[in-house]
Amino acid sequence: MSDFLKNLRSSTKKEVSPPRKKLEGNYFQHTERRSMDDRRNSGSTGNFENLSRQIGDTIPEILEHTTTLTEQVEKLAATNELVAEAKIRQHNAVADFFNNLNKMVLGTSEKNIFTDPQKVTTSYASGTHYTKDDILSIIQKMRDEGATFSIIAEYLTEKGMPTFSGRGEWHAQTIHRLCK
Repeated sequence: MSDFLKNLRSSTKKEVSPPRKKLEGNYFQHTERRSMDDRRNSGSTGNFENLSRQIGDTIPEILEHTTTLTEQVEKLAATNELVAEAKIRQHNAVADFFNNLNKMVLGTSEKNIFTDPQKVTTSYASGTHYTKDDILSIIQKMRDEGATFSIIAEYLTEKGMPTFSGRGEWHAQTIHRLCK
């Protein structure tokens, strides 16, 4: 058994509660009350004078804070403009990098497939070249003649025309998506 419990059991003496506080001085005495002159009068202009003086004192502070805030907003706008210009320069630099890389890889005599809107696709089986516009015109012509999407996909696959990515085969859903 712990010492605390032993002491608790062995003590037969009750503790005495603390003495009560006297309530003297806890109440307002008559002299501490406000007099009638201190109370608000409904027709008094003194309060308005105090209020207008306080407003007059705070207006210069408000003006100072407003000018500081305006200066900070102008600095923030200038900084945002610089950031936007830097991003534009960065994007232009990346574009120049890829254009130069494209020129190095393909050489200057070959067509630029990254910027040329008529991307050239090659049929590996027949060795013929088809542009994207050629394939789209074939698809549109067959649709006008009443061919279904799956018939067009089979035709393109039989003729050995590669997909635009150069991988995989033509599917009816791909033709449907291109027609939309």
